[in-house]
Order: sequence, then C-alpha cells, then structure tokens
Amino acid sequence: MFPPSTFPAYPGGGQARIPLQIIGAGPAGMGLVLALCNRIAAAEGKAVQEQRVLDALQIFEASGSPGGKMGHYRVNANTSAHDVVQGIKDGTPFVGVRDDYLQHPQTQSELIPLPRIQTLMVEPLVQAMGEFLGERLHCRVDIARIEINENGIASYDRENHLGALSANILFCCGAIETPLPELSPLQDRWEGSMQFLKRDNLDVLQDTNDPIVIVGASHSAFSCAWRLLFDPLFSEFARERDIVILQRRERIKLRCSTSFAAEHQVDYDPQTDVCPRTGLVFFNGGLRKDAKFLYLDIRDGVENRVRIVEMDQLVEQQDLLNQAGLVLQATGFDARLPPIVKQGAPVRVGNPTRNGELRNLDDGEIIAGLFGMGLGLNILPAGEPRGEQSFNGGIHGFQSYPLAIAPRIIDKILASMPMEVSN
Repeated sequence: MFPPSTFPAYPGGGQARIPLQIIGAGPAGMGLVLALCNRIAAAEGKAVQEQRVLDALQIFEASGSPGGKMGHYRVNANTSAHDVVQGIKDGTPFVGVRDDYLQHPQTQSELIPLPRIQTLMVEPLVQAMGEFLGERLHCRVDIARIEINENGIASYDRENHLGALSANILFCCGAIETPLPELSPLQDRWEGSMQFLKRDNLDVLQDTNDPIVIVGASHSAFSCAWRLLFDPLFSEFARERDIVILQRRERIKLRCSTSFAAEHQVDYDPQTDVCPRTGLVFFNGGLRKDAKFLYLDIRDGVENRVRIVEMDQLVEQQDLLNQAGLVLQATGFDARLPPIVKQGAPVRVGNPTRNGELRNLDDGEIIAGLFGMGLGLNILPAGEPRGEQSFNGGIHGFQSYPLAIAPRIIDKILASMPMEVSN
C-alpha cells in the first residue's frame, strides 16, 4: 500500500487530483465520453463544469484497443445502435461517425447482427474516440487495485504504478460469470453463456452423447440453444443430443410489437409492459430476434430438439445435471471490479443506485466518488421513457449508456464538484 505522499508516478498519470478517471473503454466507458460531449455541445459553450471533467479525465483500458467485445459474439442480437448515433449532437467530435453510419441502408433495420454493428459503428467510434482523447486514453493498462483516502481515489496497475488520483472514479470493467453454488462441482463441464456465445472452436468441450443443459431462460440462454442447433460449428457436437433449458421464472417474455403479441398469443399487461417511447412490449426484458423465434418454435412444437423444463429450485434437477456432458449457465453476470481499499481497509462494493453510485455491500452506504455502469453493474432504467414500467431487472447496452445512464452519473459528479469561479 502506498501512502499519499509517496504515490509512484505513472507515465500518463500523475499526482494532481483530476475530477474523474474511467476504468474500461468498452461501450460503457465510451458512452460516458459521448454523453459528456453531447452535454457540452448542447450547452453551446456554457457547460463549464462538464468541460473541466472532459478536459482532465483519464481512461484506462486493459486491452490493446477500446471498444469492448461487442463484435466478438457469434449470434445475432437486437441492437439500438441507430438510437446511439442519432443521439450524437452536432458540435461533438463524433458527428462524422453519426453521419456515415446513417448513410448505410442496413441502419434502417432495428435488428442488425452484432459483427455488422462492430464494422459500421463500433470501429469508427473507437477510432474517433482515440483521436479525440489522445494521451488521455491509456490502453494496455490493467488497473489492479483502488485506494481511497482523504486525498482522493488512486488507481494502480499491476506494477504498482499510479494510474491517476481523482475525486471520482467510474468502473466500466465488464463482467464475469461464476458457477452457481449448485453447479460448482460440475466445473469440468461448466461454461458461462458469455464465453460460449463468443466461441469459434470446440476446444475443451466434451464431445459425448450426454445431455446439454442450459440453466436459465434469458435471451443469452436461448441464444446458446440457437447456436447449438443452427451454427455449423456445433452441427456434429450437438447432433442427437438432448438439449434442455431449465426455466425458473413465471413466464418467458418476448420483445415485440403489440400486433405480434396478439398474433402469437404473448401474454402481457398493456398498462405496465409496454414501453411508452417505442410502443414495444417488454422493451427491456424480452427475448429478441433468433432467441425469440426459437422460443416460439419450441413452445408451438415446431422445434422438438430442445425442451424447456420449469422448476422452482435448481436442486430439483440434480440428476439431470449429473448426467449432463455440458452445462451452460445463463443467469446473469457479476461485476469485474478491482480490489478496493478505503482508509486502509478492504471494502466490498456494488449494488448501484439508479444514478450509478456504488454502495458498501456490508452496510449499504453509498461510497462518495465511486460510480459504475456496464455489464455486471445493472442499473434500473426509469419507467419513463426508457422501457416498460414493470421491468425490475438490470439494464445495459450501447444505447442505454450514453442516452440513459451516463447523464445521471454526470449529474452526480457535477453536483459534487466545486463551482468554477470566474474573474
């Protein structure tokens, strides 16, 4: 541990306390920059505090490039990239990305394969972000721990170099999947949905005739089933194997129009399950595209290679799990946060407020200056206008970060800053 007077200097950091540092430059980290630039452009030179934050912030990314893993997934999924680029205001450094993206005919479709989004939007945005941030964006810097004391919040890499000393820190570190306690004894046959959906080979997967069990009935769960059935990579691996989806929720929700819901007998409450902005049923909480149609085919008996088994507790299916040759878990994510020490004592943080503030998990108190968003740090959207009122899960996505979540975090950071005094 380093006392404040002996913070080692990092070649892009320093000992001067800055308003904000961001850990992670994937969709969430970039979303904060987009939101700041939008705020400044909309204020036409009057966003003094926002400009102070933007000019001084430092971003640390463990990989060699910003952008995250969005284009690495091998399945199609709903994306709201169109909303993101339309939300980029004139006067920001990212207007060129917006205008070029909107010229592509594919962008008129609400549903675009994620690899295509990587090419059309993420890669150009990454390039523009790098050019704009310059030396404030530090790639290949893996922040290994955080220390908090009266002088501020200090980040350190794995060589104990100081990344930055700041008044606020925003964690956009992505997520991990860990086995549920009931699945821990099966780790030799266990895989998280995130890893499975990015697979481009069959390494370490046991090619047997034993059942494949998917735990969870989320969009990721049905996407895993879709890959097993229709991805040529798994054509021999999954052939004639029993594929079971274990479901513990009351019903499986589908993101769809009200006319689609009526046509396919999707149960919903018109008062609470419809997004007031889009008119879509289960805008935040429903299955999309391939996962949605696979579920309907299973439900209607068109697809009989997969069966859905309802349960109250996972232990009820222990015999099936013991027989399984592969267990895929699709039950959500945990935040991948570095260890945090406050005033010399380790502290566990998480459970963010709707404004992205992180709490001490032991006493529930908000820790001043600590914020988080992104996969693994699920933040509830407002019922208006970001989705259906009945949704009580977490939300993440390239649309939500700059348009819905990041602005609330910015408001909190600005409220804690001393006002700029003009001469």
